[in-house]
Amino acid sequence: MSTMLQPHTTGPYAVGSTNLQVSPKFTNIGDEAMHHYLLGTSVSAQHPHYIADLLQFPELAWVTHVEVPQQTALYGTASGKSLPVVSFLTYPTIKKQFPNSYAFPYHDSAYGLFEHMLGTDESPHFAEQSRRYPLIILAHGAAAHGIYEVEHAHKLASHGYIVAVLFYGDERYVNADNSYAYAGFLRPLITQAVLDSILQSDTFGPHVDSDNIGISGHSFGGFTSLALAGGKIQDQADSVSDPRFTAAVIAAPYVGHYEQGKEVFAFGDNNMGLRSVSIPVLTLFGTKDESTLASFILPATEQLSGPTYVVELVDQAHIFEPSSWQDKENWEMLFFNAYLKHDKQAQEGLKHGLSMHGGNEDLQRLEFQRAQCRVR
Repeated sequence: MSTMLQPHTTGPYAVGSTNLQVSPKFTNIGDEAMHHYLLGTSVSAQHPHYIADLLQFPELAWVTHVEVPQQTALYGTASGKSLPVVSFLTYPTIKKQFPNSYAFPYHDSAYGLFEHMLGTDESPHFAEQSRRYPLIILAHGAAAHGIYEVEHAHKLASHGYIVAVLFYGDERYVNADNSYAYAGFLRPLITQAVLDSILQSDTFGPHVDSDNIGISGHSFGGFTSLALAGGKIQDQADSVSDPRFTAAVIAAPYVGHYEQGKEVFAFGDNNMGLRSVSIPVLTLFGTKDESTLASFILPATEQLSGPTYVVELVDQAHIFEPSSWQDKENWEMLFFNAYLKHDKQAQEGLKHGLSMHGGNEDLQRLEFQRAQCRVR
């Protein structure tokens, strides 16, 4: 078998999405103001900005009201509150002659158009109504938001996945020293609630293959993915995980940092809390990343108990160049095809492939590969 893998083009399905239309009074506020809403930046302690405030049809959007437990040590000022969390879903649909294309008013939709957004009188129509599709949740990084994932979510859906993109609005939850510690505990709780809302819904629930649910995240989104996969944040027993996730992709994941010259780990001493992660995990990292260091990431992968795969993106910083994002998404597609669709050819490609054709230089580090669960 060739060790050079072929990239994935756009899949055979047209892609529909849930409604995320912005009210006319907000469409021209400009990129900087829009960015604050997308991040959840606070105007005051009483009124944080959030995308939920912008929606023209909030009743049509995918809004989950997350009930936060009364645990101040974990959830800070969000403790005991009901938090609105906005998501959008993409899914395989039937191509229409006149699709309802929508450009979200941010950077001239540089991150992709919604190809067919549901209107006020529409319900999702799946390409194959009797089929159940694997579900992938996309978890964005810190200081980021779901609009960055529009094109990404559409490409995955075009290959026969239902995809959910969350807007965590992390800056609603940061504490006084601007630490994301509370957001770290909130994110898995939020994601679990959104997953519940999808699986329990009449519109999407019957079309999800609930035995094959994946999560993919970059940076703080990678941290979120590991927590949901079973990693206990700071060894806290109350850290939320969810056994319904069956595969995870983590790109430049946050698993620790140096503080005053000392190592600080996200999942307990030496990240040993990751030993409870037994699902398959694909890890990607940049060799010139100075934010999430390979010296933390690579030892963390060795703590994982399930099948593991590690891909090195050569000469890449924390925010990858476009061609390396392309490489990352092609490895991700291969991995999810192998573990969510159980495609034999994808499994062989993942096992033997060293590099993805096109894009920038990348290399699968086979010395870290483990195709079976580790016995602890």
